[in-house]
Amino acid sequence: MSNPPVPVFRISLANATLLSGIYLAIASSVELVRRIWNPRWVDRVSLSLEAFPARTLELLGLFEPVRRAWVENKLSSLEVRFIYGFTTVAVIFSLGTLVGLVMWIIAKLAGSRPPSQAA
Repeated sequence: MSNPPVPVFRISLANATLLSGIYLAIASSVELVRRIWNPRWVDRVSLSLEAFPARTLELLGLFEPVRRAWVENKLSSLEVRFIYGFTTVAVIFSLGTLVGLVMWIIAKLAGSRPPSQAA
C-alpha cells in the first residue's frame, strides 16, 4: 500500500506566498512607524529591509537607473519602496517556486524507481 503523493510544489508556493505576505506586512509596518513616530531604531530596520532588494536590483543592473530616477525626482520614495517590495516578493516567490519544482522533480524521480525487493 503506497502513501498518497505529497503536494511539494503546492506547499512551496504556499510558503512563498506566506513569506511574501509577512515581508510586506513587516515592511509596511516599519514604514508606517517611520512616518508617524520616527524613532531612531526604525531607520536601521528600514535600511536592513532595503539592503536585500537593493543588492538584487544591483545584480540585475537595475539599481543605478532606479537610484538616478529617485535622485532626479522622477520617482517618489513611495514608488521606490514599491519597487523594493516587488523585487523582494519576486525573489521570495521565485526561490519558493524553484525549490518546489526541484522537490517535485526529486519526488517524481524517486517515485518512478521500482521498490526494492526485501529478501
